[in-house]
Parts: sequence; structure tokens; C-alpha cells
Amino acid sequence: MQIEIINFVIDFAPLFAAADQGPAYAIWYLFSHGGWVLFVILFIVQGYWLWLFNKQNKWFASNKFILLAVDIPKEHEQTPKAVEQLFSTISGAHAPLSKVDDYWAGIFQLSFSFEIVSIDGYVQFLIRTPSQYRDVVESSIYSQYPDAEITEVDDYVDWAPEDYPDDTYNIWGSEIIPVSHQAFPIKTYPAFEDKVSGEYKDPLAAILETMSKIHVGEQIWFQILVKPTGFEWVQESQNMALKLAGKKIKEKTSKPNEVVDWITNSMDKIGEFIFPLWKESNEKDELPSMMLHLTPGEKDSIEAIQNKASKMGFECKIRLIYLAPLEDYSPNRAVSSVFGAVKQFADLNLNGFYPDPRTKTSVNYWFTKYRAKKRKSALVKAYKGRSGAAGHSSFILNTEELATLWHFPGMEIRTPLLKRTETKKSQAPSSLPASLGISDLDESESENLKVQLNKQPEFTVDLDNDYFEDRFAKDKTERKEDVETVKLPKSDVINASGTKGGPPTNLPI
Repeated sequence: MQIEIINFVIDFAPLFAAADQGPAYAIWYLFSHGGWVLFVILFIVQGYWLWLFNKQNKWFASNKFILLAVDIPKEHEQTPKAVEQLFSTISGAHAPLSKVDDYWAGIFQLSFSFEIVSIDGYVQFLIRTPSQYRDVVESSIYSQYPDAEITEVDDYVDWAPEDYPDDTYNIWGSEIIPVSHQAFPIKTYPAFEDKVSGEYKDPLAAILETMSKIHVGEQIWFQILVKPTGFEWVQESQNMALKLAGKKIKEKTSKPNEVVDWITNSMDKIGEFIFPLWKESNEKDELPSMMLHLTPGEKDSIEAIQNKASKMGFECKIRLIYLAPLEDYSPNRAVSSVFGAVKQFADLNLNGFYPDPRTKTSVNYWFTKYRAKKRKSALVKAYKGRSGAAGHSSFILNTEELATLWHFPGMEIRTPLLKRTETKKSQAPSSLPASLGISDLDESESENLKVQLNKQPEFTVDLDNDYFEDRFAKDKTERKEDVETVKLPKSDVINASGTKGGPPTNLPI
């Protein structure tokens, strides 16, 4: 039996000859010799995607979203593990969709948005959820924080301009993306616990401190968009671990290649049936494991990848926006501190975050004003719409990573953040040692040490105030009654400046 392989040859010489007579003649030649079929196919495909996009927009508009402001009592002793359970619960909102849902009905997976917002120095934790999942979100919070207060509020971003430069406001912002492949995890909250003393240093403390220091009129928006997803990413992560271990993995192939592989494998099986010895002669020994030759850092990376893949994952996008009136606009003061705090989550052997160069609103070359204007408008629109399609492509974060980035600070962090210690200043003890066992302190160094000992805590963030709820609550009448009957008097509240009393009288209402 003889198998003849047919070679297909396409001759472009006539087309090049037609091009020599001008572009118009070349187009006419291509169209008249069957090229019109290509144009028809392109027209049909483009029309289908426009139609599907319209179907998706209509279906999305039929869904209702609500914004919940969450306040947790400062006395709670929960760790970020409690918020990790919240993310695990909402992962159940993932529902596998059929091809009809995807490509005909225009249905897609809805997202949740977990946000931390500072307005005039008042910090608020927020959750935006589809209305059908409100009970799931609230029950998950109450199960971990029975004394939590959840208030439905109006969207705080509705008023924000979308076109810049604006006569009144300016913004700086960016999406935040991973440094390495999504299979590598960031530094998570268990790593911030001292292994000797067991003391936990909350990485959110620095971010909240920065947010509380902004001036009246300034705002900082921090958004984590999460969409429940399946388990396809788990296999991708496992393949990454195997590749680091030096093991051979099966790469995905295209459909035509799959057909060729099927034919080849079928011929191999026939040959093995007819000639049994053929199989033995063509067997290849597996490559020895490379685990013994890996460095400690590589072994840690493989373990970290596998640990990340062992927990539920979400498709995520992270956005950060600083907005302020033109007279108070100072992104270097506010944004630099936030990004400095975000670097805490970086692990040099694994992953970290950095501003996306393609969405960052600062442009350094080529039509800077025009491009910065477009980026600012696009970023604000994406943030306000909680868009999962705009901007950089999404990436996977698991429940532990999300709980590290967004969680309610525990008592060991919130207590110093809420108010200054009510103690009377006194002089340093007269028996203060003049030596630390290394070298003698001179007089100026000794005086500096006394100042440090007498210095009061710097943390003045009030996370338990009602400023946000009073301003944005859906039902302000009911909210007023709750404040009068349940809340502490305003004289017992610590404002953003660290002094007792209600919000400053010059705050915008």
C-alpha cells in the first residue's frame, strides 16, 4: 500500500502582478477571483460579535447590584482567616455556563467588588454584590462577625467626572498587576506573623494609615474586582510546578494538530498490534526527576505554587485611584505611600504587584496630554462600572491572597488606630542607662532616646465612625434613628485628627 501526500501550493504571483498596476486594481483582482468570500466571512464574524456584545450589555443591565458598607466592632479578635472564609463562601456563586449561554444568550459570570475607600480621611470597607447574592454575603459576614453593622449605601463614585482635565478635579490612578505569572502567589498574611513571638503585623495598617492622612476634599479608592471561576487555572499552575521541577508536560495543541496527533497515534496502535516488538523498541525511558538538583528557592517556589492551587481561586482586577480638587491635588504625597505599602506583599522568589504601565495615568512620552486624558477617562469609567473587560487582563488570586489584601483589621491593629493612649506624659526615668552594651551614647543621642520614649502613638485612624453611612446611606431616616438609639454619642468618637468630637463642620455634605 502506498500513501501519497498531497502538497497544496498557493501561487501569489498573479496578485503581485496586479499590485504593480495599483492598489485599486489589486483589490478588484482579489475580489473578482474569489476574494469576496473572505470579505463575506469577515463581515459575518464581525456582525456576530457586535450582536453578542449587545446581548451581553442587555443581560448585564437586567441585573441589579447593591453596595454594602461594613463596620466591624474594634473589639473583635478575628484574623484574616475569617475573611478568607467569606471569599470561600462567595466562590459558590460560580455556575458553569453552557455554550448556548455563552455564545447565544449573552450570559456571563457576574463579579463582586471589594473596596476600601477614604473620603476626607474617613476610611470605609465596602462590598458591591449582585442583589441575588446579598443574603449570602451578609450571612457570611455575620457568621464570623456577629456584631457587624451592614448598611446599604448609594454609590460614592456616581458624582465623579469621567472626562479630564476637569475644571475642578484631577486624578491619578492605575491598575495593579502581578510581577510574575499568576501561578506564583504573593506574600500572604501567615507570613506576617513572627515565628518566635507569635505577634502578627497587619500589612493593611500602613495602607489604612496613609488613607487616613489625606486632606478634606481628597479621596482614595481601592478596588478588588473578583469573579468566581472554575478549576482550569489549577492545571495551569500544576504544569508550571512540573516545568520548574524539570518534568516534561503535555502542551496544548490546536485543533488541526489534534487531528494529526489522533491519526498518528492510531497508526502507532495498529503497528503495535501487528508488530509487538515495535512497541518495546520505541519505548523511551522517562527523564529522571530534577527535584534533587533544585535550589532551595526553586523548591520553595514549587511548594508555594502547589499551595496556592489547593485553594479556591478568582479572576481578579485591582484598581487604585486618587482624586482631589485641583488646589489640593498631590499624588506624590498620597499615592506613593499606598504603593509603598503594597510592596509589602512582594516575595522576591514568588510574586508581587506593580502599576500597570498601560493603564497608569502618568505618561512620559509621545502626546502625553492626549494619552493621559484618555487613560484617566478610561480608568474612571472602568472603576465606576466595576468593569471586568476594560483595562489589563484579569489574573488569578486565591482566597488566602484576597484575605491578605482585603480584611478587617484585628483588635491588635485597630486599637492603636482608633485613638491615642490616654496617658499623662512624664519625664524619662533618672535611672535611664547610658549604655546599650555596644557603645556609649553621647548627650544628643540620650536626649533623642528620651524623646522617643515619651512619643505617643501616631496611629489615629477611626474605622468605627458613621461618616460614610450618614452621607451615603440609602434610608437616611432609618439610619438617623439607629444612630440616636444604638451608636455612641459623637463626643466619644475619635475623628481623623485624633481628637474627640464629630466630623469637622467644614466637610462637604
